Amino acid sequence: MRFSPRAFGSALAALALAAVLVGTAFAAGCSSGASTAASTAGSAEATAGTFPATTPNPGQQPPPPALQDPRTAVYSYQLWISYAYRVLNSDVASRTFDSEEEVRVNSYVMYNFQEGRAIDQRLLVANVKAWESQGSTATVAMHEEWAYRYISTATGKYTSPVQNASYETTYTLIRLNDNWVVHSVQAAPTGGPIK
Repeated sequence: MRFSPRAFGSALAALALAAVLVGTAFAAGCSSGASTAASTAGSAEATAGTFPATTPNPGQQPPPPALQDPRTAVYSYQLWISYAYRVLNSDVASRTFDSEEEVRVNSYVMYNFQEGRAIDQRLLVANVKAWESQGSTATVAMHEEWAYRYISTATGKYTSPVQNASYETTYTLIRLNDNWVVHSVQAAPTGGPIK
């Protein structure tokens, strides 16, 4: 199944969103069962939407995935697929999702590669609306807002102005070998273009 650019934007939004989730999750105290939490990116917001004028910085590898809690697992997924889309290599993020989600992530990486572009994206707002875990499945619902720019693989320079997108996103996770990994992402755009 092909991961559409629109769905990609949502997934990306979700990925960065999770970063905020991690901080929120630990601040609120991670626990199983139904719970809600909300936050914004705070100090990260000031730099998240700032892009160099013409030449992007090289992708920076995120910290090792934190997969013991569904919320931190979503955060890791968001960070690592953002990195994968920046370096055009889905393998780098493979610890954060299962084989079904891998098909979609890899398809989107290949789509961008064929289009001669990579993506530099920044999470601006990440609100965790609710989360729940039951047995070996979990869901995390979020509101996400992103800024992003496309990069030419030929020149290494930006090919688009800064664009914004926002989503209502639900992540479904499964437990594999004592780790939570993303199984699917459902994202409904609430504003901004993703092309």
